[in-house]
Amino acid sequence: MTAQGTPTPHDDRLFCYRHPDRETLIRCGRCERPICTQCAVQGPVGFRCPECGRPLRNPLTSFTPAQLVGGVAVAFGGGLLAAYISGQFGFFALFVAFFAGGLVTEGVTRVVGFKTGQTMGAVVYGGIVAGAVVAFWLANAGLIDAFLRFGVSSGSGGGQGLGGALAQQALWAAIGAAVTVAGARTRVR
Repeated sequence: MTAQGTPTPHDDRLFCYRHPDRETLIRCGRCERPICTQCAVQGPVGFRCPECGRPLRNPLTSFTPAQLVGGVAVAFGGGLLAAYISGQFGFFALFVAFFAGGLVTEGVTRVVGFKTGQTMGAVVYGGIVAGAVVAFWLANAGLIDAFLRFGVSSGSGGGQGLGGALAQQALWAAIGAAVTVAGARTRVR
């Protein structure tokens, strides 16, 4: 050993490739590089270095295509149902929408497994919002059609007109979707 702590060429001792000042007797089971006990990761048949011991894909954050399709379908259906119910009950549906968001998240979790991360959030929130948009369109198809045909017109007898009615329905649909997403957010990990 030299004065700086590095091994000499005729020395048979092993030193960790990540921590050259630490002597070790352990080698990576895959790449055979020497590793210290701090760097060693327990593998299926022995110790691995941090690079070889890292899983190819993280099972908690990665999705298969079937899981993605199933998760989006459940979130879309839940968002569609929650938005449709919100349109029927007015203000009180906001309380139902909050709990519906949690139920949608639980449904998606049961379909895809216990996943975490940004992809899970995107599946749940995106499905809820897409379902809410479709539910708004389905519930107000007649009003939207009349608005597109006749444009903004004043309602008979000083009413709010087609544009105002459509804007009011869109506002409640957006609030319902936001509350549903807020309820879902309490459960997404």
